[in-house]
Amino acid sequence: MEYPDAEITMVCKPHSVELFRGKGIAKIIVDDTKGKGRFNRTLKFIKQLRQEKYDLGILFHNSFLTALLFRLARIKTLIGYEKEGRKFLLDFSLPIDRNWHYSTHYANLVNLYFGNKYDLLPFGKLNAQHCHLIEKKERPLVGFVLGGENKGTRRYPLELGKILFEELSKENFDFVLLGDKQDCTNHNQFALILDKKGVNYTDITGKTTVAEFIDAIASLDLLVTIDTSAMHIASAVGTEFLVLVGKGTSPFSVVFPKFGKGHILQRGQHYLRAEEMIAAIKPNDISTKIVAILNKKN
Repeated sequence: MEYPDAEITMVCKPHSVELFRGKGIAKIIVDDTKGKGRFNRTLKFIKQLRQEKYDLGILFHNSFLTALLFRLARIKTLIGYEKEGRKFLLDFSLPIDRNWHYSTHYANLVNLYFGNKYDLLPFGKLNAQHCHLIEKKERPLVGFVLGGENKGTRRYPLELGKILFEELSKENFDFVLLGDKQDCTNHNQFALILDKKGVNYTDITGKTTVAEFIDAIASLDLLVTIDTSAMHIASAVGTEFLVLVGKGTSPFSVVFPKFGKGHILQRGQHYLRAEEMIAAIKPNDISTKIVAILNKKN
């Protein structure tokens, strides 16, 4: 260890705290400055940071406000990307280069601050525990995060999803439906099909904490997802995953994990309409790929 006496504090939103369990983080400070009483919450947050007398603040959020709060907390040295006119608040800064992969993007910032002395990006691993929400039996366990209407053109179309689950109900594996509360409407339709077919499944869509979501993905033999958050969790816990790619919020090449056992299914590269990009991936494309991946495991 280069800095054996250093203590790391993570500052994050309440829903992100569980991501850092088992990581040896000395302290986690929760940023709950939004919402009712925001002014007083913010003053309390600044005071809490100031009391710790931090030597270095590394900003992974690119907002002006984040840099201002850390500066008001009297952190000695601030490093971050030049964004929203905040360069004058930073002691070390870089212009954003969107050609970097997301993970390399921030690792590069830290590496250059420390004199460009590191050569390799470390594997990002999440600690998972036994998932009490899923009963894993002898058959393979395949999870699905197909999204709801709030995901817009990234979500897998409902009608195609119904056909997919009709096809998959004939296969020899168990199902897990995962996602946030906004995914429930579509996933409920898939659950009805699995019920009708008498297939063994668990629907925990919208029912998990962040930690439970991580543990659930870690328990799977394969994750099928349209969501990049779930994709990165699968990579970080060592679960094989198949990502369905339509039109995303960023170029896919800069978000696809550098590590892990990942597969990409993409068919709509030549379409001009965003909604047709994901719909170009037909149910049979997905079911065929799932079966092929599971057969290789056996």
